[in-house]
Amino acid sequence: MSSVGVIKELWRYPVSSVTGEMLDKASISDKGMDGDRRYALVEVSTGIVAHPERDKRWQKAVYVRSRTAANGAVEVQVPDHSWLGVAQAELSVALTEFFEFEVEVRPYERSVREDDKQIFAVDRYDVSPVHLLTTASVDHLRQLHPAGNPDRRRFRPNIYVQADADITGFAELNWIDRPILMGSIAGKVIAPTKRCGFAIIAQEGLDNDPEILRNVMRFGGRHMGVYCRPHHGGMVQIGDVISLAD
Repeated sequence: MSSVGVIKELWRYPVSSVTGEMLDKASISDKGMDGDRRYALVEVSTGIVAHPERDKRWQKAVYVRSRTAANGAVEVQVPDHSWLGVAQAELSVALTEFFEFEVEVRPYERSVREDDKQIFAVDRYDVSPVHLLTTASVDHLRQLHPAGNPDRRRFRPNIYVQADADITGFAELNWIDRPILMGSIAGKVIAPTKRCGFAIIAQEGLDNDPEILRNVMRFGGRHMGVYCRPHHGGMVQIGDVISLAD
């Protein structure tokens, strides 16, 4: 195995489509990062899960925040409100006022116990394992589009890697099907990450920028970053080395 970099940041998104939380360490299983994307924003009248990349009504979702409390409960903060638990009625009121149509947070079906009677959200995409992105890819996109700001937050990785000096370009796209070691967790790079319109929408400190996606499409075939499937569980933390099979 050869080093390709070290873990610079770890991100978890307890509620999909909203801003997540940075972690110093995280537990990972063969299904992905524990606690990641457990819940979704849902339009009550239709039952449809938020689509910020397709529906402009949802694009403000990125200004909503989510986190996991010390007891494991998921909390959400709507702009100009305090943190609220996902089961609190006040949260649906705050979300509905913010989006200007009736919205609530629901658990994904995969997060619901068989004996749990609450209404769940239907997955709108296949559940992906760990999403990994390197500084090399972000720096390359910045070189391709110097007028823009391809901040890593646009791409929502779980693991953001400070790439070694010899790792350049959209390097991860050449890693597909290769064994990978994330700290002490062995796995495999299984697929490139296909980018959608979420990458271009405005969020805190970032302007709406369609050129972000146009350059990823033009020079990366719409792909940037990769999905990795761990072979077993374990912990990763900031500073852990990321290595690939030669």
